[in-house]
Amino acid sequence: MRIQILFIFIYLFFSSLSADEPIALVTKSRGNAKYKISSESKFHTNAEVNTPIFDGNGIKTKAKSFAKIVYLDDRSTVSVFPQTEIIIHGTIDNRMINKQVKVTVGILKVMVFSQISSKFKLTTPYSELTCHECEFWIISDKKIGDRFIKISGNGLVINSSMSETMKLVHDSTIISMKDTEMEIYQTPINESKYLELLILDADEMPEILVDKLAIKSKIEDQTPEITSNVVEIRLKNALNIERKIILIYTE
Repeated sequence: MRIQILFIFIYLFFSSLSADEPIALVTKSRGNAKYKISSESKFHTNAEVNTPIFDGNGIKTKAKSFAKIVYLDDRSTVSVFPQTEIIIHGTIDNRMINKQVKVTVGILKVMVFSQISSKFKLTTPYSELTCHECEFWIISDKKIGDRFIKISGNGLVINSSMSETMKLVHDSTIISMKDTEMEIYQTPINESKYLELLILDADEMPEILVDKLAIKSKIEDQTPEITSNVVEIRLKNALNIERKIILIYTE
């Protein structure tokens, strides 16, 4: 009887281990970024680099802080900007993770790589976004609602209180609020600049933007009598890996 009980205990122990695998990892953390496990009510642990994230763990950032979460299966990313609170969800199915992010408040930049088994889902107090492959910003505020800004890919925004669905459109912002019809308008330049500043503050500037700024700096440093020209050549190898050759010449 004791042997049977022991085998049952061992089976349950190893079953719980396999069911409680990490789904993501903190790959970057700055300032006062905290995390909590699903059974806790308060954020009191520092979200340090290489902290494993399990289903139901939360991340909270305060002013001038930042955290970046990477899912372990395909490296889809969730960038958490200042004064944001989220819960990371994920269930493992045949070594792939069914991903979901619950936003309480704040600003996120999300990059989702092609999902095979299920759609990525992001939920807020007012809205829901789903996609198979997309990159977007979400600014969520309990008073003024949610703003969704497309970067690439395709996504659907759902306002359940109005039974309304709207597609993300390039260079446009979707506003979703409770008991209010969704609106879409061209993203203002000042809002785009604000998001760019957040990226700069977090040292998350895309490589292509770094290249452009470097080229601009070189040209501006030259004397007025010199005219500069820039040629950018893009090459891809057999594995579809792209490399850039940038030529700057003067006249």
